[in-house]
Amino acid sequence: MATPLHGTAIITGGNGSLGSEIAIAIAKSQPFVHLLLLARDIRCDSVRELRDRIRLIGPRSIEVARVDLASFNSVVSFAQNTVERVQSKDIPPVTLLINSAAISSYVTDQVTRDGYDPVYQTNCIAPFLLTVSLLEAFRAGDGTPNGGAKVINIGCSSMSKGSLDYFDKMDLEDHQPEGTILSSKEGGARFGSSKLLMSAAMYALRRSLVLTGNISLNIFTLDPGGMAGNSHLTTTAPLSVRMAHQTRSGLRPFLRVFSKSAMNKTTVPAKVIAKVAFQRDTVETWGRERYNILGSEYEAASVIPVLRDPPRIEALLKKVMRQVEIGVKGMGSPESRISRLSAR
Repeated sequence: MATPLHGTAIITGGNGSLGSEIAIAIAKSQPFVHLLLLARDIRCDSVRELRDRIRLIGPRSIEVARVDLASFNSVVSFAQNTVERVQSKDIPPVTLLINSAAISSYVTDQVTRDGYDPVYQTNCIAPFLLTVSLLEAFRAGDGTPNGGAKVINIGCSSMSKGSLDYFDKMDLEDHQPEGTILSSKEGGARFGSSKLLMSAAMYALRRSLVLTGNISLNIFTLDPGGMAGNSHLTTTAPLSVRMAHQTRSGLRPFLRVFSKSAMNKTTVPAKVIAKVAFQRDTVETWGRERYNILGSEYEAASVIPVLRDPPRIEALLKKVMRQVEIGVKGMGSPESRISRLSAR
């Protein structure tokens, strides 16, 4: 008799440079986990290549779903379908969500159909909306570390260049013409701010779930460190940014002499992420807000100082809740959960 699957792992950007390696690492170490990978284009070469690589590992349960993180409708439709599939036992409960997808841009972009900066929506609002909309699909918790599920948000060192009010200031300032090239400093601040806001909002969500919910959901950020290989930088990135990335890739063997985390192949953080995702949590570690940088663990507030300011974090949570409200209309249970969290 075949061993039944015991959980579903969702990875956004599942065919990306890091997301695909995370999928491979999980497929190797967790043969009875259903892999549900999200990609904007499910017919692209990278998806076919990833399927072929996983087939070589052995029999695995895997599917790829088309989801555009720059569209609330796409995110909500996927989440609603996934909740229904879990409830009908078509797939196992979601035990893991890894928000790996991210974009950066060094030009002024047209806002999305939902009215937001595409970097902000893709990197911050969409992962938040996806997490909240999947609450009914996560394994129901029993209040113990092993009774719940995990959401791992992929962070980066660029968060130190970001600010919580970056996109508020963008809305207030005069918009530059679409296609205007941004400096490397401005583009870095834009990307870093989107990641900082995502992490802070997710920790705020975790606090609210602890206080108001009965779902054991551990949410934390993991910084994979510097990575060599294909990046999310667009061809419109300033030459200095593209050259810096190429230089770091070429210097990787030398940088590694001084620091193991200075520059790694994507397989290195992918294995760490897969290990952290399925390691057994103690009551102590589950109860803390933690932040991982590769294999090292820190208190989240030591990396994201704003977490020490509860009123500001609560205001951020309510703000993001309002921004995604349109995305959960018609979702039923998830919408009611958002209403309860927003009412805090």
